[in-house]
Formats: sequence, C-alpha cells, structure tokens
Amino acid sequence: MFMTTKKILITGGSGALGSNLQKLIKCFAPNSKELDITDLQKCIKAVKAYDPDIVIHCAAWTDVAGAETHQQQCWKVNVIGTENLVKAAGGRRFVYISTEYVFDGEKGNYTENDIPHPVNFYSLTKLIGEAIVNQYPKTLTIRTAFKKDGPWPYAKAFTDQWMSADFASERAPDIVKASLMTSLTGIIHISGKRKTIYDLARKASPSVGKMSINDLTVRLPRDTSLDSSLWKKISKSKIVKK
Repeated sequence: MFMTTKKILITGGSGALGSNLQKLIKCFAPNSKELDITDLQKCIKAVKAYDPDIVIHCAAWTDVAGAETHQQQCWKVNVIGTENLVKAAGGRRFVYISTEYVFDGEKGNYTENDIPHPVNFYSLTKLIGEAIVNQYPKTLTIRTAFKKDGPWPYAKAFTDQWMSADFASERAPDIVKASLMTSLTGIIHISGKRKTIYDLARKASPSVGKMSINDLTVRLPRDTSLDSSLWKKISKSKIVKK
C-alpha cells in the first residue's frame, strides 16, 4: 500500500487496472455507472464533491474489434470522456492511461520520441485523447500494456503479435508511483518485457490455443513493444513525496 496525504480520484474503478490501483492506494474510484464520463456536468460534480489532488483516468472503451463497428460509442468514451474529465479537473494533476497501440507495430521497442501512427479506430481515439490531455498543465500520459488478471478469457491467443504486456496487477504499482511523482509530466512508457500475447496467455492458461492476428478482420499492429528505459531510470532516482 502506498502512503500519501493526497486525495486520489480514479476513473474506471471496476476495470482491470482501476480495481488493482484501489488495492495499492486510498482513493475514490467510481465505476462507469457511478460516474458517466461522457457527461461533462457529472464529471464536474464528481471532481467538486471529492476535490482530488490527482485524477488518474483509467476508464476507456477497450474493445478494439468492437470499436470498428461502434465508432460513435468508442469516440464518446475515449475522446469526449477524456476531454470532459481533464476540463473538470480544473488544473489538478491529471494522469491519462494510454496504450502502446498508438504505434503501428512496424518496428517495436518504441520510445517516447517515436511518432505514433494508429492503425485502427480504437488506437486513433486513444491518441486523440493524448493530444487533448497534453494541452493542459500538470498532466502525465502513461503509455502502457496490460491484460486482466485471471484465466485467459479466450480459447486462443496470438502467436505473431508482440507486446510488452503483463497482467494489470503487475503494472499497477509503477503506475501509482508515477502518478504520485507530481513533477513528472509529459509522456512516459511503463511496460514489461517484449513477448507474444500467446506467451502471456500461457502464464495464466497453459492450455490456451494458438491463432494469428491475420485471423481477425480488424487490423492489429504486429509489434508494439515499448522501451521503458526512461521510466526505469526515473523510478530509481525519484522519491515519492507525500
């Protein structure tokens, strides 16, 4: 458990990441029913009621394939919702959880200085969310990769897609630490070692089957592994202040 005197508001409290962050830090973490981020007035009301020092924005539409057929809904959550929240934050520290999918996957091992190039609609909305957040002061965008803890939810996993993903519980501690580093702003990559999704899936479900990203109709990036060396350097030298 991280000890801090700062008041924390986490969106997406029932999600894979949000539920793990709550185990590590005292916070207010409403789910999507308790806080509809697509409604600006509700966002303003929530921020006014809790008066947080830090907002960690985890809530998102994450169904990549579904985003192609439900673009309006995805846009409303990932773009409008993000804009509503950062406006409602009113200059408070704002941490935006983004994704390695902002890259096209043509080379892998992406650094913070590499140029994003989304290849599907979900990725586009997350990149636009980054652009919105980066216009405001005291904001941090964390590009990361994680999957929900527990048994692999699908019968198969990709053997030809490389990422830096781990399970949400493994990623949560570093995300809390970065969020509490109030002088850390801009964009940072926080992720694990390069591996295939199949390799990760086998950790939870050893009998999971194999499949290719070419089996899907939606385009997926082939290698979105992240270079997290900057974060490793910062995290070793920085002390989290209460």
